[in-house]
Amino acid sequence: MRSMVRHGKRVACNDRCLLVFDGNNYFCKLENISISGVLVQCDNKIPTHLTAGGRCSLLLCPDPKACPGEYPAKVARLDASKVALKFLDFEL
Repeated sequence: MRSMVRHGKRVACNDRCLLVFDGNNYFCKLENISISGVLVQCDNKIPTHLTAGGRCSLLLCPDPKACPGEYPAKVARLDASKVALKFLDFEL
């Protein structure tokens, strides 16, 4: 992954989350999070049609029924198993 300008201090974590893309949920682990974005490590291979600049959302827990809100995001960068997301407007 190439480096880019960070907006906000990143906090390391190891919590489970769900990446929501194209109507599907992908189990991931939060690697780090800030006010502007997040880096997640996905359990399985990332869908091939998820590309940089694409829109998705993030649930900050592994159970969609228990999460308080879905956070719209845009893919900043990705590789085989990690996705960096930039948060858009918050939806609670």
